[in-house]
Amino acid sequence: MRSILGLILALILIQPAFAEKLETGYHSFEAEISFDDVEFNLENAIVDRGLVVNYKGFLNAMLERTAEVATADGANYKSPYLNAIYMHFCSATLTHEATKADIENIAICPYVMYAYELRASPGKVTVGYRRPIASNSEASKKAFVKIEKLLSDIAKEALE
Repeated sequence: MRSILGLILALILIQPAFAEKLETGYHSFEAEISFDDVEFNLENAIVDRGLVVNYKGFLNAMLERTAEVATADGANYKSPYLNAIYMHFCSATLTHEATKADIENIAICPYVMYAYELRASPGKVTVGYRRPIASNSEASKKAFVKIEKLLSDIAKEALE
C-alpha cells in the first residue's frame, strides 16, 4: 500500500514539471557525444527517412557575426554556444494528413529540429525539435502524435 501511495505522490509531483516542459513548445534530449557526429547523424536521420532538408541554419555563426550590431554589449558579446544549428524539413505524408484534419495545420510545416553544444558544457550536445501543437479535432491530434513521434525518433537517433 505504501509503495502505491509513494508512486501516486511521485506522479503528482512530476506531472507539473512534465506539463511545463511540454508547454514550452519544444522537446529536447541530451548526450555526451561529438557535435560533428550529432550534426551528421541528424541530417542522415532525416534523409534516411526519405525526407529532404530544405534549410540548414548556422545559429551560432549568425549570433557571432551579428553581435556587434545587434546587442547592447557589442564586441564584448560571446554566444553561449560552441555550436548551434537548426534544420527545416517536412513529411509530405504526415502534412497531408494534418492539413486534411484542419487547414490551419499548415502552420506546422516546416518541422524544425535543432542541435547545440554550450560553451559552459563542451561535449554535451542537446538535440530537439519544435513541438507541433494540434487543434482540438481528434483527426489533428492523431496526425500530430505521428509527427511528434517522427521528430522524437529522429532526435534520439541523432544522439546515437
